Amino acid sequence: MNSRIKLSAKAAMNGAGFNFLPVCTAIMLLVFVFSVLNAAVNYFFKSADKPLLAAVAMLSLPLFVASVAPLRLIMQTKFLLQAKGTRTGIKPDIGFSGALKACELCVRLFFIKLFWFCVFEAVPVVAGALFVYGNYQSAVSLKAAYTVLAGLSLLAVAGLLFYCVFVQRYSKSMFFLACYKDFSAGDAITESVRRTRGKLSDIFLFKLSFVPWMMLCAGILPAIYVIPYYKQSLTCLYLSR
Repeated sequence: MNSRIKLSAKAAMNGAGFNFLPVCTAIMLLVFVFSVLNAAVNYFFKSADKPLLAAVAMLSLPLFVASVAPLRLIMQTKFLLQAKGTRTGIKPDIGFSGALKACELCVRLFFIKLFWFCVFEAVPVVAGALFVYGNYQSAVSLKAAYTVLAGLSLLAVAGLLFYCVFVQRYSKSMFFLACYKDFSAGDAITESVRRTRGKLSDIFLFKLSFVPWMMLCAGILPAIYVIPYYKQSLTCLYLSR
């Protein structure tokens, strides 16, 4: 099943003549530019300028979202049209309202995922804090400390794994925003949660199958092709299920 979906994604991309490349390149350039700017600000302004650093960070994040979110919706629309077989004349026009909804969706998903990350990692964090406090009150042996730290590490890894599976319930949000122009950001999230029920592990394992591709991406294959191939495959998966 997964192999057939990936073959469909390759066929859709090849038939479309790589018209996704300009948008994908723009997204990658924006990510690079904002990363370099933030690094430069942190380098040139020292710790004495913490208020200025905080102001720059607070200003750059909304600008980054406003720049990238509409492009993500445009690219998702392109992938959707390609997966449906529309291979020529793909010029998705999301409009100003679509751009606003894309920005709202990205912001809402960021805070939702941040909340669930805190929930899933709360147990090892609280347990670690209690252990540190207890160790401060009365010292424990080195062996016991290693045992507790190993257990906390396993808890943290397990929490991260369950978190990665759980948040797949929001993975179709941008897809549904591209599918239904009358959907709001909240509607897209709600529909994603409804349509992914019982399929979270399947979606996560499908994404996990791209890890070797992503690892090759850094050293051999160009990221400009691998990432769109990954996104196109996800679009084909969402259409099939």
